[in-house]
Amino acid sequence: MTDVALPTSPTGSRFGWPKPARLREFEALLKKKDLPTHRIVFQGRPQDIPIIRVPIELPKYRMANGRTASLQVEHLARNSKVRPDLFTGDPELWDGQEAQHRLLLQLGKQQELSKYFENSMNKQIDPILLDENGFVVNGNRRLAAWRELLIDPSGKYPHFADIDVAVLPHCTEREIDRLEARLQIEKDIRADYNWDAQANMMLAKMAREDFKPPELAKLYGMKPSEVQELLDMRDYAAEYLRSRGKTDLWSVVSPNEFAFRRLVQQRSRLTGLARQEMFKEAVFALIDNPSTVGRLYEAIPALAESLDEVSSRLTQEFPSVSEATAADLDALFGDGQNSSSPPEAALVKVLQHPESIARAREVIADVLEGQRQLKRDTKTSGYLLETCAKANANLMSAVKDGLRAESKLVGVARQLDGIEAHIATIRAFLDKHAAG
Repeated sequence: MTDVALPTSPTGSRFGWPKPARLREFEALLKKKDLPTHRIVFQGRPQDIPIIRVPIELPKYRMANGRTASLQVEHLARNSKVRPDLFTGDPELWDGQEAQHRLLLQLGKQQELSKYFENSMNKQIDPILLDENGFVVNGNRRLAAWRELLIDPSGKYPHFADIDVAVLPHCTEREIDRLEARLQIEKDIRADYNWDAQANMMLAKMAREDFKPPELAKLYGMKPSEVQELLDMRDYAAEYLRSRGKTDLWSVVSPNEFAFRRLVQQRSRLTGLARQEMFKEAVFALIDNPSTVGRLYEAIPALAESLDEVSSRLTQEFPSVSEATAADLDALFGDGQNSSSPPEAALVKVLQHPESIARAREVIADVLEGQRQLKRDTKTSGYLLETCAKANANLMSAVKDGLRAESKLVGVARQLDGIEAHIATIRAFLDKHAAG
């Protein structure tokens, strides 16, 4: 039970009037005739939703906001003293609304929404969409930005004191989910969700509304395989954070979308649980410090291709891994069949140990650089043959299609002289080096 009080007057908080006051205001304003309307597709059909003008303090933020899904989890992880149901409990309470306001401001700054409205020439165009109880369905970030600008000491933003809102008819949470998804897909000034926020939002919908992955795919205009890939990425990211003592700190992994996507894609192509686990832990080590290997989206597929060489080099670098007991490995894989496990099984422990991760990462980086150099050398070594083959093909085409009465002959002899000189140079090179 919380001791956070509810506001006692409509002006008691800038984060939403009390529910009875909100409903009375809606009832009075919606009785007016000839109200402007905002057309949206909702509940399976186009609807013209009346627009009313209300004080900016009236609406409440909707806690089940997809864009803040990851930020909410991280806020709870970083602030252990706040109530655990801050974002899932009573949405009327001030502390949750204020915390949500700060998260929305954070998003607005990241995506330069706040900066856009700092120009006093940029005013409200579309209404904020509210549900019948006054919670924001669409426009949470805009509302937060305007509320913060309104209290700016400069006094430059009085035009945000009252805002246009459109109050949706009675609806279910699933219908709101569908509307939110459709508005997300539309492209205008709205920013894309971070990948982790979208994944956490989907996970929350699965838990809250019992959505299934195929339903989510249809909802967000995605393929079922894309939804599953995103959820798998989220699972690996959550495991990575736990393994690094950073549980739920989603901002740590938010920039690593392509790394976790590559991890999901490449790991599924590997055979054997031990190889898959070793690959995963090796990728985690690279995510810790990607500067050692450059672009992760290139390094991770290269790691999968070179996994045997990486395994061999790590075994040489950490010879003690061969002494890992069957019990140690069974604790990792749990199948009781590890007495003759491949070396990758023991290397998982090396890649999980904080004291060996840095050196293991250096070994991995060295192997990947060696493989890159080998490919460059292979390409370079075949350059002479490839170029001569192309020249020969071009000359064959000249013989086949160019020996015609109407062909231009001026300059051809000079080109042939050059070709013969180059051939002589190449033959001399061959004579000198072929015997060696």
